[in-house]
Amino acid sequence: MSKILTSGCGITFPGEKPTWVSVLKLCGLNITDLSGPAISNTLILNQLITEIHNQRYDYVICQLTSKKKLDVEINNENKKYMTNDPIRNFSYKGFWPSSLSEDSDIKKMYYQYLYSPKLDEDDTIIKLLLLQNICRSNRTELLIMQGYKMNWQNDLVKNIKMDFDFVIQDDYKNSKWYEHHDFSNHNTVPNKFYQIDLARHINKNFLQLYGLGEKIDKFNV
Repeated sequence: MSKILTSGCGITFPGEKPTWVSVLKLCGLNITDLSGPAISNTLILNQLITEIHNQRYDYVICQLTSKKKLDVEINNENKKYMTNDPIRNFSYKGFWPSSLSEDSDIKKMYYQYLYSPKLDEDDTIIKLLLLQNICRSNRTELLIMQGYKMNWQNDLVKNIKMDFDFVIQDDYKNSKWYEHHDFSNHNTVPNKFYQIDLARHINKNFLQLYGLGEKIDKFNV
């Protein structure tokens, strides 16, 4: 059976809500999922690159998230900020996925005085290039998807093999399923109906595994 490695933010993470990863796992696929709730592109890519150095996979699916996200390694000094966050008050593998928000003064100060948009984008692109090169060397098929509109500024991104016209959040908002979206707690994760369509899109345009389409179609019965 083909080995598949995935990572992404809440769009991919099968936590409280089912995602396309949940659909593909229920269809019997062998998936190692490294996604996490609200995590940044830095953590998404770091985990993928580390894992493919340790294990060989047939397919890698990288779901990029939005820019300006912030992962903070938890220690005794900053744990209180995580605990007091009204939304992102949880940890993931020792990190506080504090995400993009201005719910606390410390976040406001970070984005006002310390955040560097160019470094954020450059870091993502360079890691994507590394991921792409490793997959090519390992003869591993790679799919890179934009979860949110990225508005790339660095021309180096043209060296990334990616469908720049497909953005999950935009596709979701234009779908018939968006009218059923759950807006509670500033949620942006697509609902389960769209997640089935996204699993279908991934198989049709990337995996193309025999019989998988028929299994996914059964979710709509």
